[in-house]
Amino acid sequence: MQLLLFIPEIIALLTAMNAQPTEMVREGNYTRYSLQDSCAVEVLEYATGDSVLVVQTVCAPVCSSTARVYNKETYTLLRVIPPTIKGVFPYAWIENGQLHWRDNTGEILDDEEKRL
Repeated sequence: MQLLLFIPEIIALLTAMNAQPTEMVREGNYTRYSLQDSCAVEVLEYATGDSVLVVQTVCAPVCSSTARVYNKETYTLLRVIPPTIKGVFPYAWIENGQLHWRDNTGEILDDEEKRL
C-alpha cells in the first residue's frame, strides 16, 4: 500500500474520485487494488532492478488501461509502456508476472458497427 500512496498520478486519480484503495489480491510481488467498482490498479514489483510496473484500468463504460514503469526508490516515472495492440480502448492486465494487452474497442460497438 505504501507504494500506491507515493505515485502522483494515482494520488490525483484517487482524489478526483474521493476513493480509498482496497487491496484485493497480494501474491508475492504482485498486488491488485480496487479504487471503486470501475477502477483498478495493478502493481508488479520487478524481482531484479529497482522498478515497478503499474497498470491503471478504468471501466466506464469500456475498460481501458495504461501501463507505466516507476522507480521503486523515488517513485518517479521511468517510462510509459505503449499497448502492443491497436485500438481505441486498449485493456491491460498482469498475469503470471507478464503484461498482456487486449483491444476492448469491440465492447462498445453495436451489432451494426461490428459488421462494418
